[in-house]
Amino acid sequence: GTGSGFGSYLLEQLSDRYPKKILQTYSVFPNDSGKSDVVVQPYNSVLSLKRLMLNVDSVVVIDNTSLHRIADQNLQVELASFEETNSIISTVMAASTSTLRYPGYMNNNLVGLIASLVPTPRTHFLMTSFTPLQISGQKKRIQKTSCLDVMRRLLQPKNIMVSCGTKGGVYVSILDIVDA
Repeated sequence: GTGSGFGSYLLEQLSDRYPKKILQTYSVFPNDSGKSDVVVQPYNSVLSLKRLMLNVDSVVVIDNTSLHRIADQNLQVELASFEETNSIISTVMAASTSTLRYPGYMNNNLVGLIASLVPTPRTHFLMTSFTPLQISGQKKRIQKTSCLDVMRRLLQPKNIMVSCGTKGGVYVSILDIVDA
């Protein structure tokens, strides 16, 4: 299968065993294009959503459609392989947890990070965006930019790793981690 059943079961067991611990996941949802090798892929994602809603404090949502779009448009990779999409995901995971691994003035623990992003417990599904994105094995591009330019690019739909409507530009909360 896709691993969503076992992964969500494991999250449920962790939540039951360690109820006071904060759980954050990076969940990759399937393509919406219908070109899947796994017939039950949509059902797996719907069934795992219940466990993600009940047992996790924060879910960073990424979908395969957006990953392939970003690989095609931003990285100029025609047919992205698992290695390339996993490289994008690992880059996002490493960047978004860098404040936890290298503590600074703000956002140096998961409780404070989630408290600032999740206003109510049921709204714990987070969108992610990353710019400028480079994956290993790709030619490095040097680009002069400002912090304001990076923040503007983060809100552009072409850099958001979730296929959902953001044309209104209304967000409940935003966390920008800028690595200088």
